Amino acid sequence: MLKKIIKIFLVVLIAGCSAKVSKDDFSLVKEKTTKIKEAEKLALSHFVDGTMNEMKGNYAEAILDFQEALQYDSSAGVYFALGKNYFRLNKLALAKKYAEKAVELDSTNKDYYFLLGDIYSYGRNFDDAEKMYERIIQIDSTDLQAHYNLGRLYQANKPLKALEVYKKLLKITGPEWNVLLKIAELNERLGKIDETISTVEELLKLNPSDLKLQKILIDAYNKHGDFDKSFAMLEDAMRLFPDDLRLIELKANALVYSGRWKEASGEYKKLITEPEMPFASKVRIGSLFIAQAMKDSSVIPVAKELLEVIDSDSSDWQIKAYLGEIAIQQNNDSVATEYFREASRLAQWNSDIWARLGGLLFDQGKYKEAAEELEKIAANFPHHFGINLILGLSLAQTGKHEDALKYLERAVKLQPADLNANLAIAFSYNQLKQQTKAIKHLNKVLDVDPENVQALGTLGLIYDSQKKYAQCDSVYQRALQIDSSNTLIQNNYAYSLAERGIKLNEALKLAKSAVSKEPYNSSYLDTIGWIFFKLGNYEKAEKYVKKALELDESNPTLLDHLGDIYEKMNKKDKALEMWRSAYERDSTNTEIKIKIEGNKI
Repeated sequence: MLKKIIKIFLVVLIAGCSAKVSKDDFSLVKEKTTKIKEAEKLALSHFVDGTMNEMKGNYAEAILDFQEALQYDSSAGVYFALGKNYFRLNKLALAKKYAEKAVELDSTNKDYYFLLGDIYSYGRNFDDAEKMYERIIQIDSTDLQAHYNLGRLYQANKPLKALEVYKKLLKITGPEWNVLLKIAELNERLGKIDETISTVEELLKLNPSDLKLQKILIDAYNKHGDFDKSFAMLEDAMRLFPDDLRLIELKANALVYSGRWKEASGEYKKLITEPEMPFASKVRIGSLFIAQAMKDSSVIPVAKELLEVIDSDSSDWQIKAYLGEIAIQQNNDSVATEYFREASRLAQWNSDIWARLGGLLFDQGKYKEAAEELEKIAANFPHHFGINLILGLSLAQTGKHEDALKYLERAVKLQPADLNANLAIAFSYNQLKQQTKAIKHLNKVLDVDPENVQALGTLGLIYDSQKKYAQCDSVYQRALQIDSSNTLIQNNYAYSLAERGIKLNEALKLAKSAVSKEPYNSSYLDTIGWIFFKLGNYEKAEKYVKKALELDESNPTLLDHLGDIYEKMNKKDKALEMWRSAYERDSTNTEIKIKIEGNKI
């Protein structure tokens, strides 16, 4: 206000130099000056009242006073006072309006920028808040609070910038505790272990007894591989605080990082038996050991012992699942199955656990049991690929191909390029005589993996059944080029040749190779017997087919073959006996019926 009065007075003086000033002119100046002084007094009075109310915490009353002051004085200071008090009442829109006006009127006042920065921060407008503190630093590069506020804002999403600000702050302040602590936290978050170590070591020079800093430094030493330093610090700290859970954990971590898993388990046991230890932390410890056990079998007994301690005091599905994985590693499938069964009951919502249980049962050849378990929950997880695939495979293995298709089609829809799903659905389509669909999925497999022997073998079977022998021989030969020792391909190709009565010596060589690797496979024994039959060596044919029947006494194909052999050996009674037994087991086979009718005595 004073500046305005001086300005008016100067104008009058200048005017007076160029012309004669009348008495009326002096009266007018005097009247204006009086009014200005009265306005200034009123503005000051209202401003003082507002300041007093503000000091008492009466912010609403203070605002009324400052608004009155604004009627007589529209300077930046009054706008600033209004913005500050609206902010205290949490009226951010009005606070922002008046604070921005104060900055507009006076762009050099740091207090105005601080207020606006606080308003932006409180309103979560962090980008604009950063700009305010950056502006303050432009005005005064040594302003500590502006640096600190800016660093705090950068910490959330711009950690590298925050580090830069805090380092500048250190140049101004020297080794200041709070700043060093912020730098240490940021370096730890960014994984800058070397810088974390150097910063925390500097902090500990200022306060050697700070346990929190000691723990940060021990953890950093562990991650950096400085185990001698870590163990030395741990020894000193644990002498004073032997029961500190975090120190015990850090010691266990140091032992783990240095590969001393058995010793580490001893320390972790102290933690997991502590009532204060959160269960989530116990699970984390368990997961650490199970992960290592999957990579290093020597850790399995240690992991098992630790998990059993946790399990004894809880009924958690994760621990049951971990113990199940341990049992699998120890080739104890029955125990693994029980653990996964318990885990699935405890976490019925967890589709992956159900898939693991189903897969485990399937791998043990317990197809019916796997199907029963997964059928209970399949409707709850229609979009889980593993559950649909394993359930479909299990049903197919029990001969329920129509039922299997429901789940296998869903699995293929979920993952169209998955080889196992396409192979599985092709198998079921083939069993249901839907060979065109089967071929389509087998070709999808071969498009991705041209050397997939399983797909080639199934294609060979289909082409053989369709009497497309050129394609049949081509895919079988291609499969044997890829894997010449594949017993299934050897057997199936040999049987196809025997059925056609061609290349019998080649067929015999393939069949002998298959039987030498799997001497108790009834299908392979039947194949070599059938080749000898085609070669006219009926004694050897009888020998191998009878061996096959010892292993699979109710198989109608084996009984039929043995009947054919006896017929060639002129053992009509035995031939009829075999055919009749075969027909009892497969009354749909009209060829057997014709043989019986034509050879009745």
